[in-house]
Parts: sequence; C-alpha cells; structure tokens
Amino acid sequence: MASPALESKIQTLNAKMEGQAKTTIDEMDKLLLRPIARSSYTCVVSCYDKSGKTGSTEELQRCASQCQLPYQQAQNVVSTEVNQFQNRLSRAMMSCQDEARDYMSPEDLQSNSSNMQKFETFVVKCFSNVVDTHIGLLNPMKKRVEADLKKI
Repeated sequence: MASPALESKIQTLNAKMEGQAKTTIDEMDKLLLRPIARSSYTCVVSCYDKSGKTGSTEELQRCASQCQLPYQQAQNVVSTEVNQFQNRLSRAMMSCQDEARDYMSPEDLQSNSSNMQKFETFVVKCFSNVVDTHIGLLNPMKKRVEADLKKI
C-alpha cells in the first residue's frame, strides 16, 4: 500500500500532466478547430441561402454534409492524436509500475521502511520522468495536428 506522501506526489504529477495537456488541447481547439468549425457553419448557412424556399431537402442535406466534412475530419485528426498520446502515456506509466515491481521483492517491501522509501523514491522518479517527457511531447503533437489539418 502506498504511503500518503507517495500518493500526494503522484497526484501532483498527475495534475501537472493534466494541466499541460488541457492547455495544449484548448489551444488546438481555439486556434485550429474553431476556425474550421466557423467555416463549416458559414458554409451551411450559405446552403440554406442557396436552397431558399424552393430547393429540395436532399440538396440542402447534401450541401450541409459537404460543408461539415472538413470539420469532422479535423475533429478526427485531433481525437486520434490525443488518444495516441494518452495511450503512450498510459503505457509509460505501466512500465514504471512494472519496473517498480521488478525492483523490489515482496520481502523487501515488508521488511523495513528504508526499503519502502527506496521503492517510493524509484516510483516517483520514474513517474516524474514520464510526465516531463510527455509534457515535452505536447508541442510536437500540436504541430503534427496543425500539419495534418492543413491537408484537409
């Protein structure tokens, strides 16, 4: 069972990672997705204007669907990148847990607080490295998304 100090340190690292990821995702939404969304909605409005009172429902729906396609593709690009990032982060954290388990035997963990302290220090250091590494990967992810969105 983890000590309160270890749990606190892990929660702090988790909050740090979540905060940085949220900032990056918010930036992508505001700077990359919203302009595409705005264009899509403007296009849909023009479909209604062109259709007027005499155009067919099918034509209107076809036009609106075409307008929304770039935004849907953009959302898929962002969603895919974020999911891949989260998967890599989870795998790295699981690797830390596996290394920590391999690091100490059950007897070591139960024998004394000195060994438990070494174990907890190892876990915090590994998690901290993972968080710092993945925070560093947020900007490249954003740049990949931006490059992919330019192709849409």
